[in-house]
Amino acid sequence: MHTEGDDTPNRGRILRAFLIAPLAAPAGYATGLGVMGLGRVVFGSASLPPIDIFLELLLAIASIGIPVAYAAAIVGAAPVYAVLRRLDAVSAPSLWVSGASIGGMVAVLLAPYLKSELFSIPFPIWLGALLGVLCAEVFRRLLMTGGSERDGGLAS
Repeated sequence: MHTEGDDTPNRGRILRAFLIAPLAAPAGYATGLGVMGLGRVVFGSASLPPIDIFLELLLAIASIGIPVAYAAAIVGAAPVYAVLRRLDAVSAPSLWVSGASIGGMVAVLLAPYLKSELFSIPFPIWLGALLGVLCAEVFRRLLMTGGSERDGGLAS
């Protein structure tokens, strides 16, 4: 039972964290592509594409990334979090390692489906791991007690 002063995250915070944190992966991927594209424009190796191309890219990333991120959260992150919580081992490093592992596995599992003769979507293992760590950190921060330095055993 969650009481005042208890550092254990309540069900509402856990649910909120599981609902919001997976969105960090497609958002991070889109941001990374945008920064790389902007870099090409700034350094002269590409011209600025029309805004509709950018919006189509965002839609494609969202339509693939959001369902994949939620599937990874349900199939991978939720059971791992339950085990970590049961073992009283929820910490920033344990969440980061778990996120990196789940993200890397997602990249490996998706690789055959993201390459074809018509198009290919770059999603290397290191990027999957990085996006997994990003989601884990967003999850961790959403679990933290609001406005406090204490974070329910989640300190690094």
